[in-house]
Amino acid sequence: MNNPWEKIDLDIYETHMSSDSVFQLQTLNEITRQQLTRYKHSKVAILGIAAGNGLENIDRNSTEKVYGFDVNSKYLDICKRRYLHFEDILELICCDLSDVQTKLPNTNILICNLIIEYLGIENFVKLIRNNKKNVEIISSVIQKNNNSCFVSSSNLYSAFDPILTIHNDINDRNLIDAFEEIEFDCIQKEMYPLPNGKELIRIDFSNNSKE
Repeated sequence: MNNPWEKIDLDIYETHMSSDSVFQLQTLNEITRQQLTRYKHSKVAILGIAAGNGLENIDRNSTEKVYGFDVNSKYLDICKRRYLHFEDILELICCDLSDVQTKLPNTNILICNLIIEYLGIENFVKLIRNNKKNVEIISSVIQKNNNSCFVSSSNLYSAFDPILTIHNDINDRNLIDAFEEIEFDCIQKEMYPLPNGKELIRIDFSNNSKE
């Protein structure tokens, strides 16, 4: 694979994302907790799992399988080491999700936090459409920049230059409209303000073809 995310060191990523001015790692952890508690599930898939931020919110009593997808194999190696106690239920898959032919497993909830920006709406919707029979609920998070740069300001800002080549600004209304075309209804939308004036927007979709 040759994806810009393979060039981003995990320590730099987590230090930047958890800094007081950015505060996204902590916010995403709480959102993941809400995503997992909001919907009844036994099987979960997380697209862009990185090193597993939020996995500690998994309820072992109700969850029999967790699939984690990421393009960076080093991230997945660290995720595996951090969550050895999930070894019997956690399956990590290294792949580039920009390949819309990627096969996704049968799950109750598909968590897609800050991944759509790197695929674009069109490719992301194609990926879901190609796996439609395996998806019940999609819970996604996108970033609203509010006239700021996509990569938040910090001392490590320049380390993220490689991913700017694949970044897409995601409009929430356009995302909702695109999912309606493949029979996924928006069932929840929530805003999470960040210290630097940006916002994370959580949008959940239900596959109405399964009703």
